[in-house]
Amino acid sequence: MKKKKTLLGVAVVMCMIFGAGVLVGAATSSAEPGSAGDPLITKSYLDERLAAISGTSSGTDTSSTKIAALKKQIEALEKENDALQMQLDAVEKVADRSNFKKATLKAGKSLNMKYGSEVIFYSGSATFKTANNTYILDQTERKHVSNGASAVQYHRYLIRSSSDLVATKNTVVYVRGTFSYN
Repeated sequence: MKKKKTLLGVAVVMCMIFGAGVLVGAATSSAEPGSAGDPLITKSYLDERLAAISGTSSGTDTSSTKIAALKKQIEALEKENDALQMQLDAVEKVADRSNFKKATLKAGKSLNMKYGSEVIFYSGSATFKTANNTYILDQTERKHVSNGASAVQYHRYLIRSSSDLVATKNTVVYVRGTFSYN
C-alpha cells in the first residue's frame, strides 16, 4: 500500500509541476494575436485589421463608390465586348468567303485566278499560263512555276498575279480567292 501512496504522490507532484510550467509559459508569452505564436484570432480583430489594411473603416460610403466604379468598368467592358463581337462576325464572313471551293474544268477550258488566290490541284491534267515565271508559287515544293508547266496532283499553288490554269483533260481543283471560268 505504501508503494501505491508513493506512486500517487509522485504523480500529483508531476501534474503540479507540469501545470505550473504551462501557466508560467502562457503568462510570459507576448505573441501578437494572429501571429505564429498565437494563431487564433477573433472576428472583430480580423475586421479591424482588414479595415486598417484597406484604409477604410467599415463604412458603406467607400463600398458604394467602389461598386459604382466597378459597374462603370463592367459597362465599358461590355461595350468593348460588343465591338469585338462585331469584328469577329466580320472576320467570320470573310473566312466563309475564303474557304476552298471546288472547280471542275472540261478539257480546253481555263480558270482565271486573281492575285492572292490559292489552288490545290486535285485531279486531271492542266498547265499554267502566266506572263511572268514568278507569278505562281508551288507552295508544296517551295519554287516558282514557269509558263506552260503542268500542275502536279495534290500540290498547292499561290497565285501572285492574274494567271490561268488551262485544262488539257477534265480537271478538278480547289480554289480559295477570286477566280472566274473562261
